[in-house]
Amino acid sequence: MRLLFEEITGRGDRYTLNDGCWFPDGNEDFVLNATANIGISKRDSETVLLEGKIEGRCLTACDRCGEQVTEKLHCEFMYLVTTRKEQVLELRDIECSDEDTITLYLREQEIDVDEILREQTYLALPLRNLCSEDCKGICAGCGVDLNTEDCCCSMDESNSAFAVLKKLTNR
Repeated sequence: MRLLFEEITGRGDRYTLNDGCWFPDGNEDFVLNATANIGISKRDSETVLLEGKIEGRCLTACDRCGEQVTEKLHCEFMYLVTTRKEQVLELRDIECSDEDTITLYLREQEIDVDEILREQTYLALPLRNLCSEDCKGICAGCGVDLNTEDCCCSMDESNSAFAVLKKLTNR
């Protein structure tokens, strides 16, 4: 969804996007079932306030074993979107105001809401997706799921890069 900057009014328009339609199709590793509620209103001739909330569920793979994991998704966000030119200060220690951290500078006269929603979705997800905290993962040698099967690999450590260190401890 794209919004033209000049068509945004001061009365505050609201939009609801369902079923994660802001995510591109074809990504089997990531399935999103979420709803986004967006509110947008013009503050002045160069700035609009964009507020939103995303709620739903995300189906993704466990980072250790590859099993499917359902993650709850909830995030709220706010941006000040402006057509003003960004003022880049010298590279030195400066203090940013709260308003500076939420300001989005546009290069074109339209707001790509889908891009903002994708970014917020990724930021709301945990860094590590696990099916359980004690997930054992898969064996690097034979590829079995260590949560359901025992590994059949031999414990030959002679090819290990650390085998030389073991010889040093035997002296």
